Amino acid sequence: MKSILFITFCFFSLAIQSQELTTKLHAKKALEADSFIGVDEFQSMYFIKDNILYKKTSKQLFSYSNVGLGKLSSVNIQNPFKVILFYAEFNAAIILDNNLNELTQKIDFTKETLFNNVAFVTGASQNNIWLYADDNKLHLYDYRNYTEVLQTQPTTFYDPDFLPKNIVSTYKKIWILSLNSVLEFNEYGIYTQSFDLKDVEQIFSFQKGFVFFKKRNFFYQETFSIIPIRLDYEDTIESIYINSAYIFIFDGKTVYQYQIIR
Repeated sequence: MKSILFITFCFFSLAIQSQELTTKLHAKKALEADSFIGVDEFQSMYFIKDNILYKKTSKQLFSYSNVGLGKLSSVNIQNPFKVILFYAEFNAAIILDNNLNELTQKIDFTKETLFNNVAFVTGASQNNIWLYADDNKLHLYDYRNYTEVLQTQPTTFYDPDFLPKNIVSTYKKIWILSLNSVLEFNEYGIYTQSFDLKDVEQIFSFQKGFVFFKKRNFFYQETFSIIPIRLDYEDTIESIYINSAYIFIFDGKTVYQYQIIR
């Protein structure tokens, strides 16, 4: 019986892997920007021009800049009511509302957390954000009360040669991308599993798992399977963003929006 169950499970897994998600071009828009950040759930577009963050809706254009903090390193639009700006040069972050007004003053990680080098910042639930610091740990940080909620084991505990490239999160999960793998943690900072994925360039949260981009190809990593995503695009790729239904590709002049079809 065990052998039959094992063979059935293997057959089922292979069947899932043989499936494929398809895409179709939904829209394309010209964009003058130094970098394209993404499009939120309300179809507002975010981009950077001359180190100024812009948010373009169907009716308005909002902007935010803070020249005192140097170059803007990353922008997290996971929650459009809590946009997270990270300035690596000054080891600091600022949280903005949906109109790009400041919800917080500068969060100085060196002063508030004693981490001299925060590498990555991403979203979390409530008044929290996830930090990946120079101690190779994830830290859940309450930016309202300036307190640490929890911290994980060092990533080197799971892989002695772990070199992080980025972190991505939902409210329930967080993934850390390295050159050779992806580590997954839950909302409580508990390690849940790892994925042996080499040379992945980027990952994006998507449905029950994440999409990874490798050698100009997209794949959807579910719990037990990898599903290819067919997308016919052969031009320049400057940046990519993926939300719950679309893949956005910026070639330096135009944003191409592809609908993901299951």
